[in-house]
Amino acid sequence: MAIRVQSRAVVGAGVIPELLPGPGREPERVYLVADAPPPGASPRFPGAAGRLAHHWVLRGPDAATQAERLLASGRAETAARALRAAPPPDDDLPPETPAFPQAWRGVEPEGLGFDEGAQFPGSSGEYVTIVDVEFDWDPAHEDLLHSAARLGGEPDPTWQFHGSGVLGILAAGDNGFGVVGGAPGAAVLVEHPYFANDTGLLEYDPARAIVEAAAVLSPGDVILVEQQAYGPDFEFVPISIDAGVRDAIRAATAAGIVVVEPAGNDAVDLDDPVYEGAFTDETGVLRVGGGEPSTGDLPGARDGSNWGSSVVVQGWSAGIVTVGGPPYTDLWYPDADPRQAYTAQFGGTSGASAMVAAAVAVVQSTAIASRGAPLAPAEVEALLVEAGWPAPAGSEPVGALPDLRRVLRGWLVP
Repeated sequence: MAIRVQSRAVVGAGVIPELLPGPGREPERVYLVADAPPPGASPRFPGAAGRLAHHWVLRGPDAATQAERLLASGRAETAARALRAAPPPDDDLPPETPAFPQAWRGVEPEGLGFDEGAQFPGSSGEYVTIVDVEFDWDPAHEDLLHSAARLGGEPDPTWQFHGSGVLGILAAGDNGFGVVGGAPGAAVLVEHPYFANDTGLLEYDPARAIVEAAAVLSPGDVILVEQQAYGPDFEFVPISIDAGVRDAIRAATAAGIVVVEPAGNDAVDLDDPVYEGAFTDETGVLRVGGGEPSTGDLPGARDGSNWGSSVVVQGWSAGIVTVGGPPYTDLWYPDADPRQAYTAQFGGTSGASAMVAAAVAVVQSTAIASRGAPLAPAEVEALLVEAGWPAPAGSEPVGALPDLRRVLRGWLVP
């Protein structure tokens, strides 16, 4: 399928495309990397060390012009206008809530094997913490009362249903009603990607959310970045199109934390030269594509997912049974009570990446229980790929569907 994006040309001497007004970018906020703080700049990641300490923020109508001068003089390494927030993908109180069947928890090739893996020590995720970088969720939902706690940032309630669906996939409680998450024993924290600047206004910065998440985690823990970004032609692409996000991911994976990222939902090739290698560098991210719900011998073809060589694993991107909330109330919605809403229609690469993040938590927790230590992020990726089910020949490359039964039985548990 041909990508809709046109190549970006350099316009004028000293002007680079990332500093031109464009889709999905802030008009008066520029992120840059420089060894010394430029005049008027503030740290992008307060208190961070290493390369992250060289990220700065310029604000105001002349921010792009100032950044151009810094680049031309060699006093800045990179500069780009800040990302705007992109919407997420479309993705027991009386009366008594039934327990809903969840095929995605079942045995391959129908599901990812969570039910089969439950026999192994640590396989509920109890030795792992997951941070979900998410707009918001409903903490009053009956199936999420003890599933998550807020970490930092400011929420955006517009997308509350999205976070509830993701948390349901990650860690809804095994309480006999509703749904059960893939890693119901894991500790889950939610980090919101909005932060107040010096004037009190909220600014969107998912890279800072990743840095703050990594600061409270340990090797073997998981960060799920439930964000996507606008590409050059308003197409949806992974949030790591932002250089600061890529550096934040590198720092987290170097600390032994597995970072899971959705591939995005616009059916584009992430290897296209228009992206200038943003999605093919070695950040260590575990990028997740979307596949159809599996009903045959192999995982189905992609369902609107982006694809490419950096998309190494897949999950379901449609038909996921999980916690709901308006407007996702198709499965159960007694008395129009959002605290009891469930859906069978959650999806997108958000749903797929939540499944994979839960699988990672199961693998790491089981490794800690059985071997005394978690695996390195690269080892986790290799296990999920090598023990997974590849997409059918002829479909776009969206990675392998993980098989927890094969991972735990044949590859991990001694």
